[in-house]
Amino acid sequence: MRSSDLTLAAAMLQDLLRRRGKYDHVSVRPRAGHLIIEAADANGQPSIVARATPLGGREYGLSFRTSGGRWDPMPVSGLPEEIADGVVGLLGPYLDPANL
Repeated sequence: MRSSDLTLAAAMLQDLLRRRGKYDHVSVRPRAGHLIIEAADANGQPSIVARATPLGGREYGLSFRTSGGRWDPMPVSGLPEEIADGVVGLLGPYLDPANL
């Protein structure tokens, strides 16, 4: 996937996430061929929560970043809308500002 396509995909996923609740502190940026999902704490310090990896077409696979920095695949893949649902549904506590 071209970097310009990833940049557009990051903006779209960020918008989808923010539409699903009070997630203005959540951002998505392209990095090394992935979409990195971050949540900022009260001081604005971002923390990486997950990444979406392009699988082909418009589909992505979701992985969670462990406290040790390892990427663990999650049972979520599909279109950006499905990725946003998976992030909010499965990783919501990691996006909650009270937990950052």
